[in-house]
Amino acid sequence: MSGDSFGNLVSLSASQPAAIVAEAARGKGAKPEEIYRAWLELAEARIAGEQALMGGYTLTLGDQVVPGERELIAVLAFFDGLAAQSFKRDTDVGELSNYMAGDARRWRDLLRAFRQRSAAAKDAPRYHQLTRALAVAEFIASEPISDAEREEFALSDIGADLDDDRRIVEISANFLTRLRAPKKTPNVAVCLRDANGDVCGEAVFAAPVAEANGQVNELFTAELGASAEVANVEVSLTRRAVS
Repeated sequence: MSGDSFGNLVSLSASQPAAIVAEAARGKGAKPEEIYRAWLELAEARIAGEQALMGGYTLTLGDQVVPGERELIAVLAFFDGLAAQSFKRDTDVGELSNYMAGDARRWRDLLRAFRQRSAAAKDAPRYHQLTRALAVAEFIASEPISDAEREEFALSDIGADLDDDRRIVEISANFLTRLRAPKKTPNVAVCLRDANGDVCGEAVFAAPVAEANGQVNELFTAELGASAEVANVEVSLTRRAVS
């Protein structure tokens, strides 16, 4: 299976994972600076929503009234509203990450914990919204390369081999460049997910060459361990530092 959420998705499970984004006819997404202005306007809601999550707020199947819940829903709606245009690259997610990668990392961590403790409500519509919102926060936090950089750097023929315990993954890919002048290369991010879609391993590796010029095709290989059985492997080019 191939995907576009974090660049490339390698499915290692027998069953098809649920789609993150439903297909919908839409025009070009909002500009990154417009999205960031909308994010800044949510400053007060973000504070109240974060306080609710820090207090242990958890989704349930029944009705509940919790301080900060309405504001938290507004933050979820912000990220959820970016899902289609982000994953389809209708907006430049790499450029957007220049504005808000730090905030996205904070909310990625909050929403990961929120989703895990809300697993009992996984059939609730709000849980699915949370899942989409988390995916967007993770994407922005991953600092993907910009649209312009994607014309210069790419990964192809990505493969992922599991050991017998499905806890160690060997990744391989062709690292390609199309450059008119020498340029520093982006790094390669790898994210491992279990059958529930939760992250069970992630790391950033150096590209096969630190700087490239012209057309280059180099083999990238890496090995990464997981804290649970691996179902999916996401591989992408990132501006994040090697971890």
